[in-house]
Amino acid sequence: MKYTARHVRRFLEQGKIDPALWMKHFPSVLDTRVPACRDCEDHKNKTCEGGKNPVDCFLSLKPKPEPDQMTETPVGDNKRIKKPKQYRWTARDRGKITAHGANKTYDQSRI
Repeated sequence: MKYTARHVRRFLEQGKIDPALWMKHFPSVLDTRVPACRDCEDHKNKTCEGGKNPVDCFLSLKPKPEPDQMTETPVGDNKRIKKPKQYRWTARDRGKITAHGANKTYDQSRI
């Protein structure tokens, strides 16, 4: 896929691309331009074979989690704690339930 500068900006804001790593590899590239593989510091130092789209290359890399994040549990894993049956509300505890069509303000028992 051909990426634009807007794509790159959005990926950096969303965290799909690590901004520190991006700036380390492309220090001299403007924000309004999508870099080529030949602009990468790894390609210039001949540590990368090259020939790839840099945006695809960075999207395939996953940012490493910080040490603080590795010890914490994710938010979605917390299970809801179930109360013992003796502490649950029953229909009797909630009170009398009236039908949906009944008029609650008019006392119908005196008719």
